[in-house]
Amino acid sequence: MTALELKIYALVRQIPAGRVATYGQIAALAGDVHLARVVGNVMHKNPTPFLELAREAGFRDGPAAQDERTTLSMPAAAPADFAPVPCHRVVSSSGRMGANFGLGGPAIQAAMLRREGVEVTDGRVDLRYFAFTASSSM
Repeated sequence: MTALELKIYALVRQIPAGRVATYGQIAALAGDVHLARVVGNVMHKNPTPFLELAREAGFRDGPAAQDERTTLSMPAAAPADFAPVPCHRVVSSSGRMGANFGLGGPAIQAAMLRREGVEVTDGRVDLRYFAFTASSSM
């Protein structure tokens, strides 16, 4: 794992339940506003997602999964002390869910956010109400 990936994961861990941040916001906090796509890629490779919440939201993994799109393909094992990364709390600059959300697509991401108190309407979060700002504690 690169230093940039570790930095991005550390930043995303600071987003509390009930709030979201954008790919561009995380990129800027990581040092380069132009790395929003990199942030998206890093979120997609997240080795320690919130699996229990994803399962509660309808994600199926393992041999029982019937739909390839909802089957988790975990990367190599992460260190035991690597804290979970709430990648579901990162959305596009318009508040839209990630089209390639790795735990079953945008519908699962939306369900995970709803379970944390974030309102999602038509696949979008209203950033005026649910955006996490760096001044909050990042």
